Amino acid sequence: MQSIESLLATIAVKRSVGSKENDQLRSFCETHARSLGFEVQSQQVPSYASSGSLSFLTLAEESCTILPSPFSRSCSVQAPLVFASQPSALKGLDASSSLLVLHGRLAAEPIDDEGLLGLISSTKAKAIICLTSSHATTGLSPFPLIRSAEFPIPSCYAPSSLLESLLQAKEDRLVVPLQLFCETKKHDCRQLFCTLPDSTPNVLVTAPLDTPQNSPGALFHASSIAVMLALMEHKPNPAVAYLLSNAQAYGQGRGKAAFLQAKVPPIEQVVSLTGLGCRQSQLVYQSWDSSLKTDIEKHGLEATDALLPRFACELPELVLTSSNQRLLSSVRDTQLDTLACIDVQLLKEQAQTIGELLTYCGRFE
Repeated sequence: MQSIESLLATIAVKRSVGSKENDQLRSFCETHARSLGFEVQSQQVPSYASSGSLSFLTLAEESCTILPSPFSRSCSVQAPLVFASQPSALKGLDASSSLLVLHGRLAAEPIDDEGLLGLISSTKAKAIICLTSSHATTGLSPFPLIRSAEFPIPSCYAPSSLLESLLQAKEDRLVVPLQLFCETKKHDCRQLFCTLPDSTPNVLVTAPLDTPQNSPGALFHASSIAVMLALMEHKPNPAVAYLLSNAQAYGQGRGKAAFLQAKVPPIEQVVSLTGLGCRQSQLVYQSWDSSLKTDIEKHGLEATDALLPRFACELPELVLTSSNQRLLSSVRDTQLDTLACIDVQLLKEQAQTIGELLTYCGRFE
């Protein structure tokens, strides 16, 4: 039996899709689950691996450092600037000879809406510069606005403080050089669906294996994976299945899609784990029609009004997380998400509470 400390040391490493660390962690978890007597279905997840380095935008002969969007293509272009701050400005816009700068309302939060992404790509811009400030949920600044591997136009993101300089460049009618250094490749990864033999589970406990590039992902989601593996050692309830999902970073949701397409027992609700063990916290929850809410309240847990991502909008879901959203938002998707953010004793206590909650779940009336 491995301690939570030992599991964390193994799991909390940079493990983006396509990395050997991601493959090694999946292999470790699969071996561990089988050693505990679980049956493991290794599900293929069609995905992409992305790598990029600091890139450059030149203004008035001064080079500004920018970041390629996840899954962007490389480019080296020179063009004048055109701006859009709201969706209506994109309709009918021909930016085929320009660099398109997205800012303001358009750059307030990551764009996952296919319709809006289609509207942006219809401008046929040579490349797109996204000026983002602080993400309302994660606190990351700047944050990647465009995260779709299918998006056809090279794109990057930079601090919103560049807006004034870019507007001046437009006023001066400058042709602005932009260089993006990045690479995206198709990479099928795998995720693990674990059940006890001869069981028919209808409750799914899940957390993602992968992280964004360059993040050790201690809180997102090494601590949650460690708790799942610890729970599996105690086999709390045969009605519970465990999914160690993959290709979920950047809001891809490819692991979710692969799970929903796989032939698995009829899952009736989901328990998602995220940000567990965060220092100076208590365990809190958010419920979307989950029948476990009553049991949660019996344990004295409080609800949180934070904006938490769901695993599967198609099913009732309970998300369990830590209450210190300030710390969680300040380190999410960054290099600061390290083991120093985790209170191991608190994580053990949260694991015990979650284990007690799962002991009797799956008995629906």
